[in-house]
Amino acid sequence: MKNFIRLLIGSGENCADIRYAAGISTPDDFIFFACGGEKSAVMSALEIDRARASAAPGVTVLSESELDGPDRLNILRAIAARCRCRTFTVPEDFPFGLAERMRAAGLTVLPAEGRFFPEREFKSTAEVEKITAAQRAAEAGLARAVDILRASTVSGQYLSWRGQPLTSEILRAEIDCEILRAGMLPTGTICAGGTQGAQPHHAGSGPLAAHAPIVMDIFPRSPASGYWGDLTRTVVRGRADTTIRRAYEAVLAAREHAKCLLRPGRCGAEIHCAAEAVLERHGFETGVGERGQFGFFHGLGHGVGLEIHENPRLSPRAGTPLRGGEVVTVEPGLYYPEWGGIRLEDLMYLPPSGPARCLTAAPDFLEL
Repeated sequence: MKNFIRLLIGSGENCADIRYAAGISTPDDFIFFACGGEKSAVMSALEIDRARASAAPGVTVLSESELDGPDRLNILRAIAARCRCRTFTVPEDFPFGLAERMRAAGLTVLPAEGRFFPEREFKSTAEVEKITAAQRAAEAGLARAVDILRASTVSGQYLSWRGQPLTSEILRAEIDCEILRAGMLPTGTICAGGTQGAQPHHAGSGPLAAHAPIVMDIFPRSPASGYWGDLTRTVVRGRADTTIRRAYEAVLAAREHAKCLLRPGRCGAEIHCAAEAVLERHGFETGVGERGQFGFFHGLGHGVGLEIHENPRLSPRAGTPLRGGEVVTVEPGLYYPEWGGIRLEDLMYLPPSGPARCLTAAPDFLEL
């Protein structure tokens, strides 16, 4: 008798854990279970041939019909009989309604202790290569944006390109098309100009102003591997004023200092606070004013892998030491409602020994 069956239900496109465990990407949900030495994915007839071709080593692909499907509860009863175990452990976001049906059928459903696959935090060489490939697509998108901004002209307060106003929407579409040409999927690209950049996740809309910072945050995903890239640069088309120049220099210094501190044994909170101290030494404080938050008010960075935001975190609350093998962003920023924001983001890999390695090849510059 086994102690429990590890159970996941989700799609490979939307559930990082099931893609990590099974190696299969589908738009529809499927079942993955592990018990003893067995790891299996249960697929519909629509997906089974493709699943067998792409499944991770050691994963058996079963058809729903082999397990009394397609009714999901029948499949789970058959899995319990196959494993000679009636206890399932599931992640915290497991469907509540299905869990209640399972319990009514005499099956035990227990929440997993902690994360389902904590080892996802530590990347293999192959995973680092997949993340780097996505990062190259982000850099291609950035290069396209830079070319457009350089080709734009100043028309009054705003930028024009090809005889029409250059808007955040146009610039974002050009970035996204370049990412698609690179074989990756754009997702939520940010092109926030002027005061819109004071909101870190503002996507950007409307005409782009000359002589004002434009925050471009680009995070494509590989449809083939499921891994993400993440890149942010801030540029000015025209001439940046003294405040913007000082803020840019401060953010760049904070990022580079934090990158030098990345190594196994350091905790994310320590690195975040060190970057914040650099910004303060440059004269940029963080606080709350009449128009809301200002300064540096988000975490320094986060893990990147099969999710765009995953463990570990570089933030004031991240007290667990880094162990080596993580891929993290380093992205300090400064945000002021009066003029906008500056954010500069590089992607870093921490090998188990030796210095951290930057996976970002994009250059740093402010003015175009």
